[in-house]
Amino acid sequence: MSTASSLLIDLTGVARLAGVQRPVASMWRSRFASTPDPFPTPVPDESGRLRFEAEQVADWLARTGHGNNPEAREDAAAAAAPSDFSFSDASAVAELQALVALHAQTDDLDELTPSQIEEVAANVDPLDRVLRREISAHVDRGAPWLAYATRLVDAAYSPSAALTLIARRHAAANRAAGSAGPLLADAVALVVDATIALAGGDATVTLDAGDAILSSTLAGKLDDDVTIVLPTGADSRDVRRQLLVDGHWLADEAAPAARSVVVARVPSHRGEDVSAILRAVDDISLSLRDSDAAVVIGPARALVDPLAPTDERARADILRSGRVRGIARLSSGLVDSAVRESLALWILGEPKGEVPHAHRITAVADLTGAALTPATRADLISDLVAGMGGGRDLRAHSFRFASFVATASLQARSGSLVASVTRKPAATTEEAAELPALLDIAAEAVRADLAPIEIAPDQHDVPRAASVAELIRDGHVRRIQGTRLDPALLGSEGLVVVTASDLDEPASIGSARVDQLAFAGRHPSTQLTRPGDVIFRTSPTAAAWVDTDGSKIVAYPARVLRITTADPGGLVPEIVAADIAGAPAGPGVWKRWTLRRVAPRTIAPLRQAIADITTARRDLEDRAARLTDYAALIIAGATSGAVTMIDLDHAADAATTQ
Repeated sequence: MSTASSLLIDLTGVARLAGVQRPVASMWRSRFASTPDPFPTPVPDESGRLRFEAEQVADWLARTGHGNNPEAREDAAAAAAPSDFSFSDASAVAELQALVALHAQTDDLDELTPSQIEEVAANVDPLDRVLRREISAHVDRGAPWLAYATRLVDAAYSPSAALTLIARRHAAANRAAGSAGPLLADAVALVVDATIALAGGDATVTLDAGDAILSSTLAGKLDDDVTIVLPTGADSRDVRRQLLVDGHWLADEAAPAARSVVVARVPSHRGEDVSAILRAVDDISLSLRDSDAAVVIGPARALVDPLAPTDERARADILRSGRVRGIARLSSGLVDSAVRESLALWILGEPKGEVPHAHRITAVADLTGAALTPATRADLISDLVAGMGGGRDLRAHSFRFASFVATASLQARSGSLVASVTRKPAATTEEAAELPALLDIAAEAVRADLAPIEIAPDQHDVPRAASVAELIRDGHVRRIQGTRLDPALLGSEGLVVVTASDLDEPASIGSARVDQLAFAGRHPSTQLTRPGDVIFRTSPTAAAWVDTDGSKIVAYPARVLRITTADPGGLVPEIVAADIAGAPAGPGVWKRWTLRRVAPRTIAPLRQAIADITTARRDLEDRAARLTDYAALIIAGATSGAVTMIDLDHAADAATTQ
């Protein structure tokens, strides 16, 4: 057996090992090149990149105390690699994973001879489903990475963590993996929670065949009574290695259980296009029996967002099966190798009871920009799983994120499947019938503060709620970018500036201003706001405010939605602002915000009513503030002894007795 090759590390690895940012690692190289304890000398590799001896860098960090990692020597293997090893080479990575998995099954692996290593591998994996062929291939190489595998396990603290680290570094070296790269922990947790909710305690769970971290994490969370299997015919050697190292028993293929939950990650391989993703989901849907369910996670561009006509028909065919019970669009940043990729989650299965296809409904939610906290995951899954129940279950459930749409309408929908999801569901027929009476009661309660608004209790049709993208396309509204202002221009006089932070506290609007001449000189083509403009932002939370006066400057990243006066399409600025407040946040999500509309003849009287109520509320707030000030002054006078409070009732009694 040949000796282990030296471990090399690049500048990125130096930063990782030292626990610092990459520019600092570059700075060390120049700053400490000529000191009594110089930074190690780099050696260019075959591609010309500068690399260092990992042990030399670790020793230097330990001696000098630079960096933020006091255990650099122990962690060197986790940031380095042998000179003849590449994390971009899939076969080499498979051999290293096999060594780590075999290390977990035997003691002192690095002390065995090549023949003994192959013998141990044959005993551990007699059917060659996990590691036997990779170990044989590595022994044929001369077993050059055996010592490195042992050091890597020590640096990662466990064989399981070492396999996870290898997977992450392999994905980082193959950024072209795109949507098929490793899921981040929040996405894994969502899939795990959804599967547990569907599986209960008596189902067979079919793990994803391509994501080792997802499958092993899920296997570790399931009850002992739940049987775990891999898809029939799946090779999935890396998944099997992770399960072996983590101690999860994988059942052999046998007769199907009464209930099965299939977990699938799409795409399973890099380079798969939307058509391939939809074919994979269709295969899953067709494989389900009436008692089965499935959890599918994949790119929103395939599962939710608008598609080309051919792919749109393919997705409609899946929806036509009637098995899609829940759809949720998730935020971006949940795939390690595709940080701008937004994901989507599908829940598939048959609803409880005999529900005709024409009457089936699907739970649809848009969580774009929402962090997948434990509470968010729990509420989302509760909403989506409720879609598996019957009508009584739906009526008994309190929904936080999801709305329900007829599955048949999803089949016929062009564009996004979540485009019509609104945070404020429309009133039911029963609720709408009660509104005139409720309005009369409410008007009587505020009669002393506001003259009642004249209404006629006759029902009429209103335009359906629509997404901002649809409304812009139809010409009912325009989006206007904010101005990138130089902070040096801000002062206390001139035009009012509205910033994104002002939308948290609209009362603060007016504190920042810009001289009109200076602004015109720097931004001659910028538009000022007009009365009725809706100023909004998309992060960190969605917020909006209606500018009733106009002639203001909107500072980026705040922006403006301007309703077309000649053709408003039923949009009312105050309703637009209310719909934006609390809507999903994040880059680009504003296009999918759903805005409610009213009948055109209602716009003018509705805006006048809202203005009157706003004025009355402001007057009441002023009166309340004056009363608060009065109370504070009375307390201050009494507690300081500056005034004496006279009890008029007792004073009158005393006067009558004298």
